Amino acid sequence: MVPSVSDRVDPLKPEGGELASLRRRLFLVTAEDTPDALMRVLGVASVQQARLRALSAAPEGPHMAIRLEIDDQGDDRAQVLASRLAACPSVRGVGFGWRQ
Repeated sequence: MVPSVSDRVDPLKPEGGELASLRRRLFLVTAEDTPDALMRVLGVASVQQARLRALSAAPEGPHMAIRLEIDDQGDDRAQVLASRLAACPSVRGVGFGWRQ
C-alpha cells in the first residue's frame, strides 16, 4: 500500500525547504546530429513538465551533445525523464546527475 501524502506537501518538490528547491538535475544527452534532434529532446522534456533552467547543444563529431538543467522533482521523476529521453528517436545515450 502506498503511503498518503499530506495535503500540505507538494509531491513534485523534494523535501527540505528552500535549499532543496534550489537543486537542479543535469541531463547529458547524446543524439544524432540531425535537424530535429534538439526539438525531439525538448519535446520530451516539455511533455514531462520539466522546468528547464539552462540548455546547451553543440555538435561533437557525428553526434550532438545536449545539456539540460532542470529543477529537481525527485528521483522517480528524474528516472522517468531519463528513460523517456533514452527512448526518443535519434537519442544514443542519456546520463543525469546533480547540479547545485
